[in-house]
Amino acid sequence: MITTRVVKILYVLALIPISLFSLLMAVYGLAWIDDSAAFGYLLLLASPFVWLFQVFATRIVLEFVINQFKISEYLRAIKDKG
Repeated sequence: MITTRVVKILYVLALIPISLFSLLMAVYGLAWIDDSAAFGYLLLLASPFVWLFQVFATRIVLEFVINQFKISEYLRAIKDKG
């Protein structure tokens, strides 16, 4: 089944902008520490949680796609059997 291979590639490709966004958030947090310490620390502290949330959300969506294709495959096998 080709969908599982495509989903693996999409997952890796999705990790790149997610990681860059979180890294950029941390860099902005470090830059804001001089001007507004509370906002800078908040950005710095939130960046790993934002990364985790985005990775989990991406994973859930892609798992849903795989499950939909598996269900379709199993229904086709049941239809062909009967």
